[in-house]
Amino acid sequence: MWLVQAGMVCKLNTRCTVLAATNPRGCYDTNESLSVNTTLASPLLSRFDLVLVLLDQRNEEWDHLVSTFVLNKHKTTPTDDANGLQWSLERLQAYIIHTKTVNPVTTEPANQVLSRYYQVQRQTDCYGNTGRTTVRLLESLVRLSQAHARLMMRDEVTLQDAIVAVAIMECSMQGAALLGSIDALHSSFPVNADEEYATQEKLILDKLGLTLNSS
Repeated sequence: MWLVQAGMVCKLNTRCTVLAATNPRGCYDTNESLSVNTTLASPLLSRFDLVLVLLDQRNEEWDHLVSTFVLNKHKTTPTDDANGLQWSLERLQAYIIHTKTVNPVTTEPANQVLSRYYQVQRQTDCYGNTGRTTVRLLESLVRLSQAHARLMMRDEVTLQDAIVAVAIMECSMQGAALLGSIDALHSSFPVNADEEYATQEKLILDKLGLTLNSS
């Protein structure tokens, strides 16, 4: 990591998670590439596992949902509810810390999905971003699938973990080779998560030309 501060330039050997945000150069132009809009070179963008483009478009229904959510946060103090369905921030933090002790290994079905998706991205290269569709993309997919396996407290990266990793990548501006353009900002949690996953699994496997048993 390069650190530039007060005229000093230092290079530090470190391994950490980087969450960054940037504004576009002027008004975001959907006809231009992400690199052009952000004036960030493709080699730098390729170092991020995910790059989400959040376009604040006028949407009356979404604005109502956001305002309602913000106002409801100030009505009550967030605590664990009686049924344990809602976690406090402290409990969630403790769980995430615990999941980092898990080191899942990949399974053959997961490998097939990730490998095939990587090949499709290489062939499609839907944004003309050859700097992104390198082996770094495959490494990003592996990290995302492992992260989901840890979240689910699994010792193995299953087909479900790989499907979720692909779906998340498709939400990124660098993805969209299978599901098309997805509005990450105006997306919400599904009412039935299992049903939504089953739909996405079938769609992704069909697009990839794979026949795998989720069980």
